[in-house]
Amino acid sequence: MLIQRIGLTNWRSFYGENDFFVSQDPQKNVTLIRAENGVGKTSLLAAINWCFFNILPAESEFENPKELVNKFAASREQATRATVEVDFKHDGKRYRASRSYDQRTMTTEPLRMVDLRAGGEVPISQSNPDRFINSVIPREMAPHFFFYGEATSRYTGATGAKKFGEAVKGILGSTVARMALDDLKKTCQEYNKQASDNTNAEARTIERQIEDIEAKITSCGGNLIRTEEEIEAATERMDRLSQELAGTKPAKEAQARRLRLESQLAAKEAERNKALARSSSWMQNYITSVLADELMSEAAEVIKAEETRRKLPSPYDKKLVNEILEDKMCICGRPVSEGSPEHDHIKTLLDSAGDQAVMSRVMSTREALGRFEQRAERAWSEFERNNEDLRKVESEIQRTDAELTEISKELAANPITDIAEKEAARGRAKQQRDQAIDRKSGFQATITNLQREMADLERRRDELIRKSDTAKRYVKRAQLSAALMARLDSRLAQEEEAARSTIEGEIDRIVQKFMRKPVRVKLDKDYQLRLYDEHGVEVAKSTGENQLLGLAFTGAISKFAKSRQNDNDDILLPGTVAPLVVDSPFGHLDPLYRRGVAEFLPDLASQVILLVSTSQASDVVMATLADKVDQQYLLTRHNRGDGAGKQPEVLSIGGNSYDLTKYNSEIDGTRITEVA
Repeated sequence: MLIQRIGLTNWRSFYGENDFFVSQDPQKNVTLIRAENGVGKTSLLAAINWCFFNILPAESEFENPKELVNKFAASREQATRATVEVDFKHDGKRYRASRSYDQRTMTTEPLRMVDLRAGGEVPISQSNPDRFINSVIPREMAPHFFFYGEATSRYTGATGAKKFGEAVKGILGSTVARMALDDLKKTCQEYNKQASDNTNAEARTIERQIEDIEAKITSCGGNLIRTEEEIEAATERMDRLSQELAGTKPAKEAQARRLRLESQLAAKEAERNKALARSSSWMQNYITSVLADELMSEAAEVIKAEETRRKLPSPYDKKLVNEILEDKMCICGRPVSEGSPEHDHIKTLLDSAGDQAVMSRVMSTREALGRFEQRAERAWSEFERNNEDLRKVESEIQRTDAELTEISKELAANPITDIAEKEAARGRAKQQRDQAIDRKSGFQATITNLQREMADLERRRDELIRKSDTAKRYVKRAQLSAALMARLDSRLAQEEEAARSTIEGEIDRIVQKFMRKPVRVKLDKDYQLRLYDEHGVEVAKSTGENQLLGLAFTGAISKFAKSRQNDNDDILLPGTVAPLVVDSPFGHLDPLYRRGVAEFLPDLASQVILLVSTSQASDVVMATLADKVDQQYLLTRHNRGDGAGKQPEVLSIGGNSYDLTKYNSEIDGTRITEVA
């Protein structure tokens, strides 16, 4: 897909008909749209998602989502409809997608699609426009092509890992295969139920118990998802309030200290988790040695006594005694005749002499016991060392927590009401997040216990149905379904692992080039993005680094999707080529990281549309983008008021001056202005 034009009619803050054209130049592929806050950047990005997929941002980022018609047009001209059009090219053809909203009935009209031929519109042959758009850009991929730059940092936290994984799976095109897996699971469950019904009453009872547990797991899983959403929402509120506090001069220094301490806290908590993992592995590695320590000591003493008591030490064993008797010659050279007292005495040694094989086993056992004893000694030293590490890191966590509490009290007691209120709101959000985290742990533990109980019941059921002749055909069908599930699941796991590794490599490449820290990126199996230094120690990430990583991620999956455009796979959908449309990509970045993002984003897609404020379009950004920008526009705010007492907002571009805000205008609303 290549977007050619975007048109807005009375959409949100945009008054009347507005449109702009998107760069088609493969070398200068950036279209830059500049505007101040509150003028319409987010509304413009929302318009694209809404037109294609009827998706609007969360209400926290998009106020009054049911008021889509421009208010001035509604009051002055009695306008009741807002319309968004997107003209694009796909597979050599030109199309126009459009969607409208009726303010009177508060209803969104269906997507309308037409071919653009010789300046005219021809309805497309497809009966389902939504399905056609979904074939061009799958709905699940859309949030990773049209996105809010400041929100990308959510992918780098624990709560964002799930979205990260969903994004990778969406770009991989495994949705249909996942649906097939779900269907196979239901089929397998139905065959197992039929097998139980054809076995006996006990099997049927167990099957009903399994169904009850599955229902409980499903219910608990739903609660877990909602709790994770609560955690994410609370975290987002905390982040937003933190950003607002950081932008308030009296709170800026305290907020900066808090950010540093929170980064340190995250690193210390990671250390604690590692120490706890070592404690868990200590039990697995040493429990046998520790518990058997006393028994091994006693066994060693017995072996030592039995090995030497009244026995010839190796190599003086039975073989040697038999050779003396056969040769009738003692090892000292003295003859030993049969029937002599010497002969009889030597013969009695056969009863106590050591057998070589037995002696070898005894010696091996003694060596093994020695190793056990050494392992037991080492176990306690490691136990003490790990406990000391835990005590140390727990102390540091407590100290950091105390410092964070003091900062919160300091801000809550600030005489400026706005700061105190924001800190109080942040405190409430943190409390809600912490409570949700506790509930999440409870749900996870419940699910684990239920799964363990269900596995035991399934084993009992399977033992019963294996003995039933009438259940055999259902058992075979269930086994076939399970085998197909295992093969498909294994294949998807391999594909997703390959995708994860590729995306990790691309993110790491970007980080190596642009991040000032000497770090490596790791994307673990749960899609958690982490940074590690040269010693393998996890590194805490700042707000700006989180945003850089988030942008690197979205860019990496966009590039991955493009690389799969022509894939012809038996179970996976092909990738897609689509423009990157990014709102506020430079928000929390310092000059070095802004330059890095400005350098790598244009290389990740055929088209890039950047929506930036004048502060984000800094000299370093504009200098880096200079050879990549083909089209440039301004969003100008028009006001009928005279703006008395307000400073004029004028932007100079290429020797020309442009008003960012116009007063004494005939309208209230935003208009799109092309930069000459």
